[in-house]
Amino acid sequence: MKRIFFLITLFLIFLLNIFCLPVNAEGESLKVMSLNYDDSSAMVYISTVKTGDAELSVNKYVKLSNPNRIYFDINNAILVGGKQNLLFDRSVIKEIKLAQFETNPNIVRAVITFEEDFDTSKIELNALSNGIFVKILPLNINSEYFDYVYTESPKPHNYTDISVSSKAVQKVPYPADGASNSNTVINDIKKAFEDSTLPNTTEKTYDSVVSVDISSVLKLRNKYYVNQFNSKLGGVLVSGAGRLTTAKPFYLASPNRVVIDLPNTYIDKNLRNKEITICPDGACKDTARIGQFDRTTARIVINSEKPDKYINVYSQDSQSLLIIPSEKLNHTTLTNSVSNINKAYVKKIDSKTQELILSFTSPVVYSIVRSDNVLSLYLFNVQSYNEMDIIKTFNNTMYKPFTFSLLPKIGVRAVMPGLSKEDIINIEQGIDAKALKITISKSKIEEVKANPDRPFRRKTKDKIVIDPGHGGSDYGAIREGINEKDITLDVAQRVEAILRSKGYKTAMTRTDDTFVSLEDRVEFSEKEEPEIFVSIHVNSAVSTDPNGIETHWYHDYSKSLAETIHKHLIKEVPYTKDRGLFKSKFYVINHTTDPAVLCEIGFLSNADERNDLLTDIRKQKTAKAIADGIIEYLKSVNKNRGENKN
Repeated sequence: MKRIFFLITLFLIFLLNIFCLPVNAEGESLKVMSLNYDDSSAMVYISTVKTGDAELSVNKYVKLSNPNRIYFDINNAILVGGKQNLLFDRSVIKEIKLAQFETNPNIVRAVITFEEDFDTSKIELNALSNGIFVKILPLNINSEYFDYVYTESPKPHNYTDISVSSKAVQKVPYPADGASNSNTVINDIKKAFEDSTLPNTTEKTYDSVVSVDISSVLKLRNKYYVNQFNSKLGGVLVSGAGRLTTAKPFYLASPNRVVIDLPNTYIDKNLRNKEITICPDGACKDTARIGQFDRTTARIVINSEKPDKYINVYSQDSQSLLIIPSEKLNHTTLTNSVSNINKAYVKKIDSKTQELILSFTSPVVYSIVRSDNVLSLYLFNVQSYNEMDIIKTFNNTMYKPFTFSLLPKIGVRAVMPGLSKEDIINIEQGIDAKALKITISKSKIEEVKANPDRPFRRKTKDKIVIDPGHGGSDYGAIREGINEKDITLDVAQRVEAILRSKGYKTAMTRTDDTFVSLEDRVEFSEKEEPEIFVSIHVNSAVSTDPNGIETHWYHDYSKSLAETIHKHLIKEVPYTKDRGLFKSKFYVINHTTDPAVLCEIGFLSNADERNDLLTDIRKQKTAKAIADGIIEYLKSVNKNRGENKN
């Protein structure tokens, strides 16, 4: 909750920095709803609801001594539910009182009492139409912006030293004109920030903040409180308040199940050991149970014949987690907002650890899937990204293998291959959900041994593995209903036909529209033991201007192959731009042990080049160029070794 307050504070300070809003003396009275606090003693928030023409008007705070305290009045206001009074222990705040100070005129008074030596002169009071914010202590933007959503090295957070008790616990009627907001304090707090992920109900009651079942000794500092656990969209919805974090899921057998732990999480006592049927309509027999595993950890267990189909979807406000089968993923049901990848930044922490920050134009809804060797991010409402900027940013970093592709009905999938299960991954989300920080700590430092002369020969002489990029559910780039995966397969088949007609042996990583993972492509090539490996792709960019051909290589022993194929591509297709050669750590050309290149044969995002790429003439010219380059390279290798082709 502290981080939510922090974002609002920055917004207020930047835009408003006002201490008093005008009074509407003739309008209806404002309704003061709840008193909320940040348990780091940094912020107090008082939520309000406008009725009719009522406006929020707050007097400047007054400092008093003996005891050390401040008070301020909310004019033309009625306190809903009566007096609210919170007591604190081991905090700079000792007590907060909220009461109806006067009627006719209606005035609500807030009194905050502090430790005797606390300097109240630096307190900031800010008012907005939906609430009042009292900034008690300074906050640090650098340390407060990100918070963990996924961790493989969870650290226990101590429970707060602040103990809270109440002198007024009651349930009161919820005002009729505010019924559209929410009916519990957790909902109300989040609705005040317009970020609620919890469903509304028809009950018109309002719980005073002090009536929520959070024990004074178990109140968590800046973490997560679970108060709802239901089936939704064929999956499981976990909702609450705070900032949720998940650990790496693990799987058990007999019965088959997936276990998802939520570190530093406290579950409402009424939800503990609750079991639900995930498919109320009987479409599946899967069940889910939630429980307080230990004092600081909540545990969710899903029983299913195929537990690995469930993945975690994180909400924009980090208030809810949807655990849903992958086949049910559809961005239209998960979010109606649209975002784009704005920028990417990489920072080296030490020899084994680097941070990647992805910045988005608007809040992102996403999923994290971690296997032993691969990290996948599904960015459900992201529709575009600048691939060239990303390639440049990732160059010479451990994130160079990170690839991005557009998927229909989902958004963008980002894949980081080449990991090991010993590598530690932590992912943090910005408070406004406009950034993700991915930190990877390698278990060992990778060393790439350059060997341009290739001191050994593969078993299968003059054999080529051809790799048509993408396939199946991985569409690659998509523009105007045209899919990258279809073009790459067509061109690859033409390359294979030319090579076979010349007597060369070939193998294709895919021969039809099927999905093949990056790891499987590499494994396929290693089993085939070819002379060379050639991957075929079509480029794309956010801008519609870029066009042209690129050829990528990584290991030094692949550079000659890249130069030879690229020379033929530019010769056969001279009317497009020569974008040059790139040393790039794409997964398939990094992990194959033979000379390997990746050809970007044009830009699908450029309308003219897209139309040209669809023609048989362009496809055949491209295929001939790649085949001619392969043949020239193999002849050169054989000649240098004193061998004939046959």
